[in-house]
Amino acid sequence: MSKIYTVIRKEYLERVRSKSFVIATLLGPAIMSLFILMPMLLSDTGKDEERVVGIIDPSGQWMQPLIESLDSQDRGNIRLQVVGEPSAGPDERIEEMKELILAGDLHSGMLVDPDFLESRQVVFYNQSVSTLVVRDEVLRPAMNEVLRQAHFRAEALPDSLFARILTPTSWSSILLTDSGEQEQDDSVSIGMAFVLIMIIYIMVIMYGNHTLTAVIEEKSTRMVEVLLASISPEDLMLGKILGIGLAGLTQFGIWTGAFYVLSQRGIEVGGFALDITFLTPVILISFIGFFVLGFFLYATMYAGIGAMCNTVQDSQQFHTTLAMGLVIPMMLLTMILRAPDSTLSVILSLVPLFSPILMFMRVSVSNPPLWQVGLSWALMIVSIWFSARAAGKLFRVGILMHGAAPTWATLIRAIKA
Repeated sequence: MSKIYTVIRKEYLERVRSKSFVIATLLGPAIMSLFILMPMLLSDTGKDEERVVGIIDPSGQWMQPLIESLDSQDRGNIRLQVVGEPSAGPDERIEEMKELILAGDLHSGMLVDPDFLESRQVVFYNQSVSTLVVRDEVLRPAMNEVLRQAHFRAEALPDSLFARILTPTSWSSILLTDSGEQEQDDSVSIGMAFVLIMIIYIMVIMYGNHTLTAVIEEKSTRMVEVLLASISPEDLMLGKILGIGLAGLTQFGIWTGAFYVLSQRGIEVGGFALDITFLTPVILISFIGFFVLGFFLYATMYAGIGAMCNTVQDSQQFHTTLAMGLVIPMMLLTMILRAPDSTLSVILSLVPLFSPILMFMRVSVSNPPLWQVGLSWALMIVSIWFSARAAGKLFRVGILMHGAAPTWATLIRAIKA
């Protein structure tokens, strides 16, 4: 046991004292938050950039209501420009608008049907698919508003009735728990869930990769030959995994403390507020559990593969395949968010390689039955046991092996031996 402790202590101190650990601890939350905050920030960029949209309104009665509708929606960055002289023919004005769009003088253009009140027809001219965002998110809603107002006026409805009809509903969310109820901010809850999932994703794949490279480095420098003179391969592998895992938990503890301090100060970035109340005991325990189990599951596989490889380059084919176990569930997060309790979501979240991401997402955004969470943990523990046995065989066989780069067939034969 003392030998395992020595390996754990060596691996732990070697990492927490390194410059890379300090840099990752300081910059890690900022880098991970970019995955969540950057889309929000980018969605706000360009809103102040003026876009000139050409308009041909033969009837002359729709442009002014459209301008008022855009102003009411705070779309001051969209400026309408009449194309051509009203006395000119429609075809001539359309050709002029096309030329201006192709020349870059207009962002896009629109032709409003003269009988728009009945036909509801608008033709949109553009030269880029990206302009369709302006059409669908700005111009179409504004023209729909103009059309509704025109129909109300045609029916001689009072303005007060018109305003009451179009007044939107106001919603608030109350989260019900066993301990009571509390007001819920959906955007904060979902945002915090994504932040914690990104922490699990990055830390598991990062520290799993650390296990891989640590084994390969010691093997390539022949240091492992000295170590195996006084410790068994299984104890060496266990010590490395535990030492590197403790370094990851240390980093997580530092981030949690910093997160708590920032949340108490009411830090808000890009409309996203840090809220420590999201970390309920269930979510916090689930987060730690899925991180620890996810790390051990992937670390044992990485350690076994590292023992069979002579260089980091040799391990790339295996590293990429294992990483897909974390990448694929990241791609499925939207599906889980929309239907966390569907049959497909439940099945996928019980797959051990996917559970650290998908099951934790379900815990964060819904209340899955405890038996499902417990079953996912049990399946992960069983998978860790089988993975550790397979990794132990690979470690014993490959740790002193040098020569040709291993293949998947080599790994399978070593496990069966």
